[in-house]
Amino acid sequence: MECFKPLRNSLRKYNLTSMLQAIWYLSNHIEFGNRLPPYLDAANPYPQKDWTRLGFFQWELDTLAREAILHCDAVRGDQVTAWKEVAALLNKLKWTEEQAHEATTENIFAEMSRIAHRQFHWQNGVGHTSFTRLRRMYRYPGMDGVVQDVYGLTTEQVALGGFAALATYMQHFAITPDWPENASNLLQFNCRSLIENLTTDLVPLRQATLNARSLDENWSYTFSPLWLHPLIRIEDGSRIICPIPGLLARRITDGLYFDIAGHDVDALSAYLGPAFQTYMGDVFGRANKGKFRVYPEERYGKKGAPKDTVDWIIEDDTASLFVEVKLLKMGNAAKVYLAPQDAVTNQFKKLAKAIGQVYATLRDATEGQYPSWKPNGKPVHPVIVTMDNWNLFTHTVQGLLDDLVGKELDRRGIERTILQTNRYVVCCANDFEMAIQVMHEVGINAVMKDMTTGDKVGWLFGGHLRSAFPNSLEKVVPLFPEERSTFLANIKQR
Repeated sequence: MECFKPLRNSLRKYNLTSMLQAIWYLSNHIEFGNRLPPYLDAANPYPQKDWTRLGFFQWELDTLAREAILHCDAVRGDQVTAWKEVAALLNKLKWTEEQAHEATTENIFAEMSRIAHRQFHWQNGVGHTSFTRLRRMYRYPGMDGVVQDVYGLTTEQVALGGFAALATYMQHFAITPDWPENASNLLQFNCRSLIENLTTDLVPLRQATLNARSLDENWSYTFSPLWLHPLIRIEDGSRIICPIPGLLARRITDGLYFDIAGHDVDALSAYLGPAFQTYMGDVFGRANKGKFRVYPEERYGKKGAPKDTVDWIIEDDTASLFVEVKLLKMGNAAKVYLAPQDAVTNQFKKLAKAIGQVYATLRDATEGQYPSWKPNGKPVHPVIVTMDNWNLFTHTVQGLLDDLVGKELDRRGIERTILQTNRYVVCCANDFEMAIQVMHEVGINAVMKDMTTGDKVGWLFGGHLRSAFPNSLEKVVPLFPEERSTFLANIKQR
């Protein structure tokens, strides 16, 4: 398509390292508040830290880095000397996005879903909650052994090494290859195996980027291999650069999942799934100040054919939550493609199967088959808590999932009317850690009733909480403050 040529041709005149360093300055400025150098000062004429006024965003810098890797000159080329040069490229990038795809009334909701997957994680940032979840889950018995198999380091060493690398790259665009050995004086261990796992050479990175791109309406959303390898060896291996430290932050938190899956996919069900379930139980315990009754998973049914209850039941005087905890990392296809197709539908089938599983056990529970929890006439709200945020807030996506859930209920012999009486909600772990604290203050049903009936069906938890319970949301606190204090203490001791 002709619309891709202007940006491509403009990038070809620039030196790759210089362009990536400009992106490094700008992305660090937005996400971490670092100062801009004089030649890029004009990018932010505002004294306050309001990134929404800048006119350019992290997800655009992410795409620009991807295109720079493809098209900039790796050896020669012009140096970036002024903000106006980057601004001109970003304007061409925006124009390319607009020309590659024009939203219509038929696809606007599907487009909104793709926009959410591209932008929301940048808007939310990577906080201590994500880092805490990583440390607690990967320390789970059995899981720490898998981490050691993958990295040759313990979970705590991976966390410390990743944090040290991030802190370094927030201040420096490049490090030398002997940085792991130099950092070992501080860390008291060598984190080279971790750094190597995050690093690639420019030639294979370019090839992987070329293989992944789509010169069509999916251009803006296609996967950038920088997400897998945020560190790049350049100049015959004499330096290792990190064009976007925010990608490194995401890679050493939620992104560790892909290393585990690539090493031993069976470890996910054997260790990481139970670790996630246990972690969410810890969340419920910390959030409970006396108003909740918490029921863990139990066995029930006939001795020859026992069943498992839902993972967790949280009950107060207003309602019960039936919480099923699932890793369910969303495949890239569901974030990229515009219209439902086989690659997208297959991703949602996994989620529909999990929802059907909850309804099957809910039916047994309401018939009195559970050993501990018994029906009491109060509302019961099924909730599926996932690692990823599936961003299920558009009519197109909700319609696809509802259709698949209906078919799953048919397969299990469950009446579809249960979707009206006990509407499911899908929520990511980050949002649910906030929501459970708000529920403790205002009551489970006060939060859940609008999410399961009426106009807010399909809303994201974060938006619902901000809209309906802003005062309660302000009182939400980190549930594991000791994780941060002990981690920082470990760093200071080193």
